[in-house]
Amino acid sequence: MIVPVYKNLQVTRNCLESLLTSELPGNVSVTIIDDASPEQELSAYCRDLAEKTAFKLVVNEENQGFVASANKGFALEPDADIVLLNSDTVVTRHWLQRLQACAYREEAIGTVTPFSNNGTICSYPVFQISNDLPQQWDAAGLDRVFQQANAGAYCEIPTAVGFCMYIKRSCLRDTGPFDEANFGQGYGEECDFSIRATESGWKHVIAADVFVYHEGAASFADESSDRKSRADRVMTELHPHYHALISEFIESDPLSEFRSAADAARLAENPADADAVLKEHVVEAFNTVSALAAESERTDILVSDLLIPPDEIERQF
Repeated sequence: MIVPVYKNLQVTRNCLESLLTSELPGNVSVTIIDDASPEQELSAYCRDLAEKTAFKLVVNEENQGFVASANKGFALEPDADIVLLNSDTVVTRHWLQRLQACAYREEAIGTVTPFSNNGTICSYPVFQISNDLPQQWDAAGLDRVFQQANAGAYCEIPTAVGFCMYIKRSCLRDTGPFDEANFGQGYGEECDFSIRATESGWKHVIAADVFVYHEGAASFADESSDRKSRADRVMTELHPHYHALISEFIESDPLSEFRSAADAARLAENPADADAVLKEHVVEAFNTVSALAAESERTDILVSDLLIPPDEIERQF
């Protein structure tokens, strides 16, 4: 397992300490890659953790960027599967065992991604956005809900999502490492990797019984929008069909049944959650109609004529 770190001590600490308590399989090694962090306290914490635990530490003398750090991690244990985990995630008990089990349900599965509050196409409770955790729920509670509601279930997705990405070693060998030249400091590298892997016959799936919390942009909050825009342009140049592939997936939304099952499990455990779940569905419906309207050639129909606009949602609930 590879965890590149750069900034934000508290968020990084939450991630690494969640790994320590998640009951990882005994044959799993965790390597922290300190990418020449400008935060001395963060580097000191990682050194101390490596001294006190079985976690390994690699320190880049100069900042190499997320993609190069990930590739360095891929090469450290050339025969092992890889989990690439962002330092702004929180994992829970036996999460990795479930990801690994999913990866080996089919020979052709190359990557596995879990559900998350902030995972674009893998987001919950509202599809495609960065969600706060629902009130009265933490990462462990939602992971328990997904495990109960969707035990052993999985679904094909067009691309892995890089916040938490299980990669079979055989898929990595066939596909090659991340593209450092085109994706530099990060964003988009997992999408490019996924498309290349698909072209080699591999498929990408979501493990519907795993939920991993993801804060998002902890190391590069000020730059994330620009990086995403650039990655979008590069993906269009390298893989012209990519955006159509994603649009088709979003329109069909095959993950809705797993989100609905999680909703039902939440309500069974906490019936008072009904208002929150209803509001989440209203927000998702509004976002769906907004997206359809944005793509439509008809400009005479306003989204506000069709559904409750965002600034009305709070007043309605």
